[in-house]
Amino acid sequence: MAEVCLRLGEHRDKPIHLVPQAMDVPGPSGLWIKTSRADYIVYQCAGTTPLHQEHIIAHEVGHLLADHPSDEDDDAAWRALMPDIPPDVIRRALRGRTSYDTEFEREAETLASVLLETTVRAQLLTRPGRSPRARRAQTTLGDPVDLL
Repeated sequence: MAEVCLRLGEHRDKPIHLVPQAMDVPGPSGLWIKTSRADYIVYQCAGTTPLHQEHIIAHEVGHLLADHPSDEDDDAAWRALMPDIPPDVIRRALRGRTSYDTEFEREAETLASVLLETTVRAQLLTRPGRSPRARRAQTTLGDPVDLL
């Protein structure tokens, strides 16, 4: 997902910064913050697996791709997490998280599934397995898909 975010940021001329953060549980496992200069995806890095972290990032990228409202949280936490972003920018960027509805979450989750499936498929096709059965299965899947 880091590569997808890098390429998507280049395509949009607006970088996507991935910010690993130990987050309180229960609570969100990921947040997307939109600013005029960059997007920030904050994701749970404590007590979760790398695969789950990839899924969290993909879900937040799904919100970004669907142009949903970006996330909201309290100012003190964001100042501690991103001291270089002025509080008024944080407040504007984070307004509306509590208004997320089930439709936004389903849409982000669907996009996350497509992103993850596409990246795994591309990895399998560009890194052939060593066994003849693995190579045959990968060949059957077709050509790699351009992620962007």
